[in-house]
Amino acid sequence: MKCNKKEIAKALLKLLGKLGLIGLLFFVVTFVIYMGNFENKLIYYVVRPFLNKHYDSQVRDRRIV
Repeated sequence: MKCNKKEIAKALLKLLGKLGLIGLLFFVVTFVIYMGNFENKLIYYVVRPFLNKHYDSQVRDRRIV
């Protein structure tokens, strides 16, 4: 099983092309999340109500006056 330099170069370029495409897609997705401020909207509409419900249901033994 011999591999010549052309086959190795072709396989390497194919791999680099796939990695480049994955990197570009990752950048586009993270850029859209950043520009749309979606991480803060997720925190405000999903995480915060969950945390409020959790902390409001805790039993308190001291009151803040």
